[in-house]
Amino acid sequence: MNGQEIAAIIAFAAAVIVAVLGYWFNRRIEQRKQVAQLASTAFVDGVAAIAENQRCMALLGTLGNLPEDEQAHWRRRAFETDFTFNSAKARIAAYGNSEANCLLADIERQGGITGDDLVIRQMAAKVVLSFRRELGFKKNDISERDIASLLFGPPPAERKGPVIGWPRTPPLEPNGGEVPQQDQRS
Repeated sequence: MNGQEIAAIIAFAAAVIVAVLGYWFNRRIEQRKQVAQLASTAFVDGVAAIAENQRCMALLGTLGNLPEDEQAHWRRRAFETDFTFNSAKARIAAYGNSEANCLLADIERQGGITGDDLVIRQMAAKVVLSFRRELGFKKNDISERDIASLLFGPPPAERKGPVIGWPRTPPLEPNGGEVPQQDQRS
């Protein structure tokens, strides 16, 4: 074997090794990206469920003069958010980081999403900060208090005026929810 043949064999072996390593690294990066996507979806779903549940409960508590059908709607919505939160918790347990799982376990120890409002707000904000760190945000320049206000609105003691901007549904129609068609003749 001469020097050219040896150089060709070494070049071929190097190309195969580079191709195998490239495939392996790309596969690993794609797997991590998929887990990060699954975790981020679970985090967002969980925090959205907590926020929606707290808003439903606040709406029911502050606007006690709602008609019974609207109160029933908001109680049903609050109940449904429990199921959304449970689904998110299962996915966070599978895909989330240890810190987020510990924080969610603390939320459950405090009574879940129906627990003490201020404690849940603070814990949910910590979950979001943990998630931001996991995504690679090096500088968390937003406070837990600000995140809690973004998610849930200001704490009750800091609210100025009535609760506004929360979703309101029209009262349910007595005929099973169907709205009668208006006569369009002119």
